Amino acid sequence: MKRNKEIRYIKGRQLKKPPSCVSKNSVLNYASSPPLQVTKTTPVLRLLETIVARGFRRIFVTTPTGILQGVVTPMEIVKYLLCKSQENLETPVLSIFSTSVSKIMRKDIISIRESESMFESIRLMKQKGINGLAVVDDNGLLKAVLTVRDVLEKFNYSLSVGVLRDFMSKSPICISSDRSLEEGIEIMVKSGYRRLPCLDGSNPIGLFSSRSVIRFLGGRELVKEAGKTLGELMSMSVISFTVRDIPVLDPEMSVPEAWETIKRSSYGSALVVKSGSLEGFITEMDFLKAIEV
Repeated sequence: MKRNKEIRYIKGRQLKKPPSCVSKNSVLNYASSPPLQVTKTTPVLRLLETIVARGFRRIFVTTPTGILQGVVTPMEIVKYLLCKSQENLETPVLSIFSTSVSKIMRKDIISIRESESMFESIRLMKQKGINGLAVVDDNGLLKAVLTVRDVLEKFNYSLSVGVLRDFMSKSPICISSDRSLEEGIEIMVKSGYRRLPCLDGSNPIGLFSSRSVIRFLGGRELVKEAGKTLGELMSMSVISFTVRDIPVLDPEMSVPEAWETIKRSSYGSALVVKSGSLEGFITEMDFLKAIEV
């Protein structure tokens, strides 16, 4: 099978032990490597397929030599989808994804040097409200990526002994299952929230998110809808893009127990429900706030 030349992994040496100059709490001991990287000329459709197939939440854009230039997450892709639909609703859906990554990538990347400590990395994540940091060397070469899940699964820390109610997002912005995809993306873009609990009336039924939209666009479902125009796609109900099997937790559940439940899922979030009513919403970032180091 031929290796795709547009999507590359940075090659790194496998070390049995960290170098003596790398401290125990260095970010390099906990970050994920090699990170997935693409060049500016990679088509968006190829990016979509890779995100879905490999479950990535972010893909970095670098020069051919590995110098960091940008990043693409599901949010950049849905923003692009909304923008193109506002330009021309008659555009065939598949045609817009032939554009290159350079058209949609975000350049304002928050990165951290490979020499930094985990304590500084966690502080920066909390301060900026971000769930992933690019790890670079002194020359801007991409070395690894540190995510909130890396912190929660690998680093030595203690989670607060509190309950979900103390850390969850209360009164989250939600979306009704009968709203259109266009309305759903507009709400995400205007609010800045990439995850919206989906309600059928007042009953929470799942999660509508930028990532769930990408799963549709980069998966088999899009093949079934390949003949649609942007107008037809954007008028589809958000229910077609809603994940139903998201964890549902009780607000009085302890934080450590809740994390044990969530880390077994691939969504990194959960609906917090009491007596059938949505009480709140919790994400990996909320668990980061509960970390005691």
